[in-house]
Amino acid sequence: MTSIRTNYLLRSVSPVKIDRNVTLHVDGATIASVASDPASDTAYPDTLIIPALANAHDHGRGLKTLAYGAFDTAVEAWVPATYTLPPLDPYLVAALAFARMARAGITSIVHCHVSSGGISLLTAAEAVARAARDVGVRVAFVVPLRDRHRLGYGADAAILAHMAATDVEAISARWLKPIAPIAEQLDMVDRIAERCESSFFSVQYGPVGMEWCSDDLLRQVAARANRSGRRIHMHLLETRYQRQWTDRHYAEGPVQRLAELGLLSERLTVAHGTWLRPDESEILARHNVTVSINTSSNLRLKSGIAPLPSIKAARLRFAIGLDALALDDDDDILRELRLTHLLHGGTGFDRHVTREDVFDAGSHAGACAVCGPGPAGELAAGAPADFIVLNYAKISADLHAALDEPFLTFFSRATQQHIEHVYCAGRHIVAQGRVLGVDEAVLQQELAKQLAHAALEMAAQRALLARFQLGLERFYASGDHLRR
Repeated sequence: MTSIRTNYLLRSVSPVKIDRNVTLHVDGATIASVASDPASDTAYPDTLIIPALANAHDHGRGLKTLAYGAFDTAVEAWVPATYTLPPLDPYLVAALAFARMARAGITSIVHCHVSSGGISLLTAAEAVARAARDVGVRVAFVVPLRDRHRLGYGADAAILAHMAATDVEAISARWLKPIAPIAEQLDMVDRIAERCESSFFSVQYGPVGMEWCSDDLLRQVAARANRSGRRIHMHLLETRYQRQWTDRHYAEGPVQRLAELGLLSERLTVAHGTWLRPDESEILARHNVTVSINTSSNLRLKSGIAPLPSIKAARLRFAIGLDALALDDDDDILRELRLTHLLHGGTGFDRHVTREDVFDAGSHAGACAVCGPGPAGELAAGAPADFIVLNYAKISADLHAALDEPFLTFFSRATQQHIEHVYCAGRHIVAQGRVLGVDEAVLQQELAKQLAHAALEMAAQRALLARFQLGLERFYASGDHLRR
């Protein structure tokens, strides 16, 4: 039994309930009790304990994209730049990503895996599972599935027509990678699950998005998920070019097509939803789908701002994802929550989206995207022992206790620098800003060595990448992505 005393404990946010002078008792992986003694004369530590946070959409980029030349730009040009990542040790990449998230108070992560050349998907999944276990976080491993459109939203040949003739061969060699048959891809999901699944590591189907997945692939994913009960995670309407493409290719609309294909259920999470229309949010809500809002990523990659007020109005459950592109590239989800509220809270006296809405999205709803419905996001007997201990003295140093509202103060000011301890399933995974299960400095040094071996070759590819990106810009600007 572990017992932790605190001055403040945030039990829940619906409504906000904060206890004063509390001892949190943890038995194994769950909370045994929350014992309050408001009349105690004994000083309690000036800390605040809150439910741990969840990252409902990420790609586990232990090496940030800026580090290898994939600079922020429109998604359609940025994605090809990420494919220049060399074949680094997948354990190092995942462990560093998970460690950064753990230090930020994230204990549940949807990891949309990005395949790297020369490393089998099964081998990579085993490495990611080991990284999750060592760091001590819960991970949903999303297996990437696609069967068309390797270069963009259209036939490969149509896109290559916008490239300089002298570049076509080199672009094809670099970016036109073979695609495995649908059955083989879906069987890989089962193989990874058989080899890797555990209480902290689950496997989800990951059709990348409608632009890259045929109806046949999506229909088969829905059928297999229905049989197995496995969750599904996919991108949806992230950019205006995706909005244009799906409107052109699905007369009934993309969301209605997903419904017809059998994809919509409470087991589905869609990422971004930046260009969702109110009627589409209502359809998703009727099927109990979750949408992961990725505020900083959408800003950095010029995708837009998600229609969160209409998503909330439709009663569509929403979670928060970092997409490996937090505002300052530091995975600080506390800052992400604050930014999301400030963008969507409304103007004047409007109250479209509240702080409580956003915190619930960053804790309970996000954890559901990882593990399915459950009691995560609340600190009460029987709930998972996933929580963060914050140094409240630093957060509230200039405030008098009689004038303080701890939830408002925490939400308005807290960053990962205020986090002292993080627990996941009762395991102490972060202490005083240090991840206990891995040595981040050693991992970072080893990753830097591996990157150094590939750096000159990658730098030599930058001119070709820049020309490829310009060709992609011409393709979309011409409207050729709307041709059938």
